[in-house]
Amino acid sequence: MKMKHLILATITAVLLTGCGPSGDPPPLTHSIKDSSQDLTQQTDIEPVLFVADGLNADGSLVENYQRGLKFAIDYFGNYGPYYIYLLGPGNEQSIRDIYFKRAKSRANPSSLTAVEEQIEGFLQRPNIVDEIDAVLAGKAEGGLTWSEPPRRVYEDVTTNAKGRENDPIENTWGALHEYHHVFQIAHCDSYQERTSDRNLNSWMAEGMATYSSAKFMENLNLVDFKNYMLELRKTGGNISETGINEFISGGKTWRLDDETYWESGDSAQVYYMLGAWATAYLIHVQGVAEVTVLKSWYFDIPRIGKSAAFEKHMGLSLNKFYKKFDAFIRQSNDEVMKIFAGN
Repeated sequence: MKMKHLILATITAVLLTGCGPSGDPPPLTHSIKDSSQDLTQQTDIEPVLFVADGLNADGSLVENYQRGLKFAIDYFGNYGPYYIYLLGPGNEQSIRDIYFKRAKSRANPSSLTAVEEQIEGFLQRPNIVDEIDAVLAGKAEGGLTWSEPPRRVYEDVTTNAKGRENDPIENTWGALHEYHHVFQIAHCDSYQERTSDRNLNSWMAEGMATYSSAKFMENLNLVDFKNYMLELRKTGGNISETGINEFISGGKTWRLDDETYWESGDSAQVYYMLGAWATAYLIHVQGVAEVTVLKSWYFDIPRIGKSAAFEKHMGLSLNKFYKKFDAFIRQSNDEVMKIFAGN
């Protein structure tokens, strides 16, 4: 399904961060089965983009975001509803009007709680109050969020889109990365722990989205994919000041499926960077088709779980994969880069 066009909702007069459900963490008793939506099905609802006053004067902010989003939707399919918020300091009323529309898009008209109360409740959430303050202060925060059942919407929130406007490459790159997450979240139970067989490990979510967005950027003739993968090892690329080589030097132990790196501060190296290389290993060493690794295997996760789906499509168990990948990634730059020879 190709996206016809991106709807632009202009409000006038009035980080490659991680992703997670917005608001207070939902109880783990939630399940995608509780939702009246079939989250795995594509939608005819096209993405809606909100731009705050003072941004996109020449149209480039939206244009460069669109080129990434359109590519991603053509590849993964159209999932949603999907709302993009490109925000920044300026007219406070413009920001508050946008957040009102955001709250309204999340409201469940079938709920016993009146829509007006749902809207007010969302706007009073401490994290939303803090987020609005961040926008008005020009702080660069945000990322992908999604709402709880029964009304599922996906949101890419950028609190200081001036940075995106001034960096068209990163703007397109971010659109690609976040939309891969939309596709991923539609095919797992994102309200379970990441260690659950119904949800994705962090390296699968972030690593595969890091790989796909870089590869798609090359497809768009915007970056050199091989050089980017090498820079992840040498310098950390556009993700961290510490590269993979430094991180794993001295025989340091780590595990892709260890979910504690968000707290310890090593999430960039393990989930994003090593995760991207783990994705490359599956495609270029294990010989699994790119579309299978980036897309097709997800379709089986809701039915049989990620462990069985991974083994079915990748040809080896997760535990065996972790051992093989650990030995592979500890080789020299020259050795690991050989996997891209001829590509």
